[in-house]
Amino acid sequence: MTSGLNQVKEQQVSTPRTLVLGVGNLLLGDDGVGIHVAEQLARRNLPAEVSVVDAGTPGWGLPAWFEGQHKVIIVDAVRMGETPGAWKRFTPETVRLFASGEVLSLHEPGLANGLALAEALGALPEEIVIYGVEPAQCEIAQGLSLAIQQALDPLVEEIFAEIWNG
Repeated sequence: MTSGLNQVKEQQVSTPRTLVLGVGNLLLGDDGVGIHVAEQLARRNLPAEVSVVDAGTPGWGLPAWFEGQHKVIIVDAVRMGETPGAWKRFTPETVRLFASGEVLSLHEPGLANGLALAEALGALPEEIVIYGVEPAQCEIAQGLSLAIQQALDPLVEEIFAEIWNG
């Protein structure tokens, strides 16, 4: 017979964990979009197995966030050559294609570097999703540009739906 404590431990171990990482720097205008998304998601009614974190600019520290996670959703400002405020959903494979020769993320070392390190360390979670948002401006500024402000709610809704629908 299994004790109640063991049943709780088994449930905790078997429950898939999802982490949403808001990446960016609030002092650099639109570069803080990932953090703004994380703040909005954290105020939502999320499943118990979902955590939302302001990761700042993790660079080489990115693999540390992956420990114990089944799925990681990363939100970051990304130069994609799109209209400011446009956002896209990527997988790590797509990021590698874009990052060859150019830095995709606005952070050095970039998101692709952190993902490559996690892969080399065998630290990748089972699933990674990246939401990249085209910034309008990333200079020292207070707040988000109008283009990013207008994109924020639809992006948060999309990620919220992904969390609930898998």
